[in-house]
Amino acid sequence: MIELQVARLAKKYPASFTPEEAAKTVARAYGYERQDSATGELVDPVPGLQLVRPYSEILVSDRTHQVMDFMRMAMNLSIPNVVDYRNGIPERDIICAMLNFNNFDAILSYARGDTLDPNTHNRDMLQKFHVRYGYYAPIQYLLGLYIQEHTLIIQPDPELAQRIVDQEVTLNPLDNMRVVILRTDPAGDAWLQLMSRSVASYSGNIEPQYGDAALKALGQKPVLVSKIAERRYSLLELVRSHIEVLNVDRSALTLIIDRLDLALEPAELDEAFTLASTQGIHLVVIVKRPVAELWSRTGIHLIFGYPDNVVESNLEMDKYLAYGAPYVGFKNGKMQYLYVSAESGPRFGAMDFIPDDPKVKTLLERIKQTIIG
Repeated sequence: MIELQVARLAKKYPASFTPEEAAKTVARAYGYERQDSATGELVDPVPGLQLVRPYSEILVSDRTHQVMDFMRMAMNLSIPNVVDYRNGIPERDIICAMLNFNNFDAILSYARGDTLDPNTHNRDMLQKFHVRYGYYAPIQYLLGLYIQEHTLIIQPDPELAQRIVDQEVTLNPLDNMRVVILRTDPAGDAWLQLMSRSVASYSGNIEPQYGDAALKALGQKPVLVSKIAERRYSLLELVRSHIEVLNVDRSALTLIIDRLDLALEPAELDEAFTLASTQGIHLVVIVKRPVAELWSRTGIHLIFGYPDNVVESNLEMDKYLAYGAPYVGFKNGKMQYLYVSAESGPRFGAMDFIPDDPKVKTLLERIKQTIIG
């Protein structure tokens, strides 16, 4: 393939590149000094340049990742050197000639043509998302589809914390899923009641009759927003109370605990997560501030922000809080976050905040006034 790219470059710009010069330029684009004439391999890496993968490896990767490699090639050619290997031709045009594209816009169109829809139950598409971004789609880490690890979300803003969950409920297909969202906000179901017909609502206390009452309220709908009293809860108590509600054959069974006041007794936390895993329940715990006891017991962590007065408590968690600090938060209409897991490492991401139109805002205000008084 290197020989073909050399030939393409020399043919496209015969006045600027001899075959020998084209060979040096192509090698430089990949981050090397030259091509070994005996083996055909690129040899002698150039200090300061990015080493680009062999083209055979690039071709089998996601198109977005391919374009990132193409950009690295262009950058290698643009870095100043005693010899300018571009011979008067812009580096982007050189890369296009090597790769047989008419222009760089064609390369970008090639990447954009590889569509990706994370709002799906299709395993191949979700795997494609995972390969491209390095982390799971929201329908997985938040709504529990095809996933084993539990999730911790840190978001100090109550409105944004609810919107993180609510938007994904409205955007994703919910067939063959069951999701329970626990909130203490009396109007915690208002936005979803306006935006989705797939959501049921319940108000009551966690007591022996809770399971029957919640199931009755849920009916045939896939999602239940359960509004409960504001007090301190044991996570084990909450998991046990939802075994009956989530004891069905579904692709995903998820319990989302949205900013409740949780007791942090270690033995009970261990038992709660073990029980949830045994029952096939995906736990999502949303907290106002970083909680070391929950971080160490969850496999997926999303940091959307945190209060200023955070006390150091867990070396790994504190490291990622500091790492994500310049990026995370609500900026330019996006909820920016740092995603962390053992598999992915730290990955930056962002969710769009879908603004409400005036009619929705007015209805929400009326609903909240009616509920809260």
